[in-house]
Amino acid sequence: MKRKYISVWIIIFFILLITQFSWNSKSTQLTITKIPSNFVYDWCSMVPDWDLLDCCTVHDQWYFFGGSWQERLKVDNSFYSCVQGKWHLYSPILAPIMWSWVRIGWAPIWPTSYRWWFGRDLY
Repeated sequence: MKRKYISVWIIIFFILLITQFSWNSKSTQLTITKIPSNFVYDWCSMVPDWDLLDCCTVHDQWYFFGGSWQERLKVDNSFYSCVQGKWHLYSPILAPIMWSWVRIGWAPIWPTSYRWWFGRDLY
């Protein structure tokens, strides 16, 4: 029984490792330097607080252009600081939840519409 759980934890560990250090090839990097006029912001998906729009808008813009895994970590940490810096009672709880969600759920390896470097699919 214990072997089964160890296997599951090893698989989870490798999935988390891959999502943290994955990025797209430099050959697919975008050459445009501004957000297109038809760009649709995801804003803070599933978070019903409009006070976070400035944090989410900047985060969406960085995710559009993408870059290395180090840049992604820097952008996500900046997003965390922005959310935590809001003067709400729930900010200390919401910031780590949102940070974890973007680190795992929006990695470039997932086929989602707002993953890191998603702009390369559009242009």
